[in-house]
Amino acid sequence: MNLDISKEKRIYFIGIGGSSMSSLAEIMFRRGYSVSGSDMQESHYTEHLSSLGIPCYIGQKKENIVNAAPDIIIKTDAISDTNPEIKAAEENNIPVFRRAWLLGKILDGYKKTIGIAGTHGKTTTSSMITSILMEGVERPSAIIGGQMKRINSGFLLGDDDVCAFESCEYKESYLNFHPDISVITNIAEDHMEYFKTLDNLLESFRKYLDNTKSGGTVVINAENENTRKMLSLRPYKGQIVTFGFGHGDFHTENLSCDCGLYDFDVIDENRKERTHIKLSVPGKHNVINAVAAFAAARVYGISPDKIAAGLEKFNGVGRRFEYYCKVNGAVIADDYAHHPDAYKVTLDTARSLGFKRVIAIHQPHTFSRTKMLMNEFVEVLSQFDHVIVTPIYAARETNDAYGVYAEDVVARLDNAEYCPDYDTVAHRVKQMARPGDLFITLSCGDIYRCAERITELYGEEKFF
Repeated sequence: MNLDISKEKRIYFIGIGGSSMSSLAEIMFRRGYSVSGSDMQESHYTEHLSSLGIPCYIGQKKENIVNAAPDIIIKTDAISDTNPEIKAAEENNIPVFRRAWLLGKILDGYKKTIGIAGTHGKTTTSSMITSILMEGVERPSAIIGGQMKRINSGFLLGDDDVCAFESCEYKESYLNFHPDISVITNIAEDHMEYFKTLDNLLESFRKYLDNTKSGGTVVINAENENTRKMLSLRPYKGQIVTFGFGHGDFHTENLSCDCGLYDFDVIDENRKERTHIKLSVPGKHNVINAVAAFAAARVYGISPDKIAAGLEKFNGVGRRFEYYCKVNGAVIADDYAHHPDAYKVTLDTARSLGFKRVIAIHQPHTFSRTKMLMNEFVEVLSQFDHVIVTPIYAARETNDAYGVYAEDVVARLDNAEYCPDYDTVAHRVKQMARPGDLFITLSCGDIYRCAERITELYGEEKFF
């Protein structure tokens, strides 16, 4: 359906409490639309939207749709066709669209867009680019999949000149977008319940490259094997810029680390430029994110000194190695990692920061990912000093097709135990914690609530 969004004044969001959905809801609210929505539980996001006067129903029921009487409905991809609010929309002939459709409509209103796709690092790289744009252009816009600390928000509303945005591959959402600059940070096997095979995943990313506008540029990781495979499927006719640690049009030299924080030179091979970069966020993975952001910003036309300033001022994204409190002298932190590759990055970062023991509080995210990547999760979790495993976070799924349980993960590990709820986890943390430890909650589910609960019950020194 080709709908003119400007004529639809009442918009209802099913799943309004998600990080991306809440940002879209607020953007449309600030543009003058009547906005309401629902989610299955309260969150910081629903509380914030409610404080603006946006009705947020907790629980999803047919009567919510009757009461809100929307012109259109936007749903997150986690919402199934059997959802009672979807059924109510069908009964009342209210058109329903995916989140990505609305984001695409919003992006169409900008003169230039920079889309950041890839399995890992999308939110951080998007936020880094946003921080750079804040230094280099007047009133930039951004739509990010998390809370960027520098702006304390998941979006930035500026003029209609340029917008940086996070471009998600789940269910091929990114095929709704047509960036002028398309960044692909990396490609790894994820969302395989949808893509089924690596070949399908690579073909999908290759299609996304063709969505880049004529005259645009793709910025890709020269050192990621799957990205190279994707590009080899068929020639890309537009401009390609590459980045990496040691290879690519943009790469690093003179890399050094002090207490987990990196500084380095970025070499621009084509312009024969060298720019020194100092990061304010820990982890070697953030070096490659920064080089990707540097390359995209340079393609857009930002000067190297402005890029360096934007990267140094970037102070992170919520739920990315975020400290909460201390318990018995141990640090309690939370991270959004939900893939074995990301767990390894988080562990490496923790080791670089000098913690004596690193204890993972692992919330398996979705039955499909837990089943399909069981061996990979077991391999990386075995490298932690200890692992506390909570029940699987189902998200959009049921366990009927998978038959997998959190206890299955524990059974494969010699260093793990199972805790059925967050109070039990908090009690175990209190028992085990000692100075020099790091306890880090890991998942893109609601495991951050566990970190909050530990802080509430036993937190001695709080970091917020």
